[in-house]
Parts: sequence; C-alpha cells; structure tokens
Amino acid sequence: MLVIRLKPTERAIRYCKRDNIELIRVQAVLNFIAQYIDHRKKIEIVNMSLDIDCRKADSEYNFRSKHILIAGITENHRKIKTRKGRLKYFFEHLVHEFRHCMQEVMFNKDASDVTYESTDDADYNDSPLEIDAMWFEKRYAKKALDLYFALKKSKVRNVDVYHG
Repeated sequence: MLVIRLKPTERAIRYCKRDNIELIRVQAVLNFIAQYIDHRKKIEIVNMSLDIDCRKADSEYNFRSKHILIAGITENHRKIKTRKGRLKYFFEHLVHEFRHCMQEVMFNKDASDVTYESTDDADYNDSPLEIDAMWFEKRYAKKALDLYFALKKSKVRNVDVYHG
C-alpha cells in the first residue's frame, strides 16, 4: 500500500493559490489512484515534490528524487485560458508524471530505462516507459479531475477546532 505525501515548492503553492487549486485534494486524488495500483501489504510512504514552472516547455519526472515538474501552464493556448482548462492541463500532466513515479516505486524501473534525450527525440514515443505513462494518462486523467471536483464539493469544515 502506498501513501503519497505531496511536497509542493513555494512556486507551486503560489500557482495553486492563484488558480484556486487545493493541494490537499490533489494529494487525496493521487492517494486514491495509488490504492488501485498497489495491492502490496507493505506500507510505503512516498514523498513527492511538486514544482510548477511556466518557463519550461516539457513536464518531467526525476527518478530517484521523486520530483515532478509541471511545465508551461500559462502558455497562450486557447484550451488553457480558463481556470478549468488549466486544471485539466495540470491533471493530465500530473497523472502522466505520477505514473513515472509508480513505475519507479512499484515496477522497479529507473533512469537507466529511459531511452531518449528529450521529448523531441524520435525514441520518446517508442520508449516503454512513455507508452505506459501515455496509456495511463489517457485512461485516468479525466477520472482524476472528476474525483478532484467531487472532493472539492464535499468539503469538511470546522473539524480543526475543538468543540468540547
């Protein structure tokens, strides 16, 4: 069983506050997905750092450090001009990079399995790691976004205050 702890950078926190993305709900979505992937009895806590950099062109996952970088959210693309469009973009890339984390943690893949230099490389789409991550993204990005909205609707309030 995996427990995901999302450790956002200051830049990611600023971006998420600006776009009203609740990181505690994003972490809950990742944990929900992880429960369906990992059926082991052993509990493993995975600390993943999350960064958002609008200057980068490609999102990436760093094996070993478990660092996810989501890139290019504020590009002037018509699909991501709305908040919902940016949230969809965020979850598509997050789910893709999260799958790379699962490849490392559960399936024991590492950086040596990466067979390409950049996403522009011809070998990128033929890499088994990328084929798997793209399949996972197509299959689960929308479900993750729907789960995020469901969690957002069912807010729990006033539980951090003692009422005795």
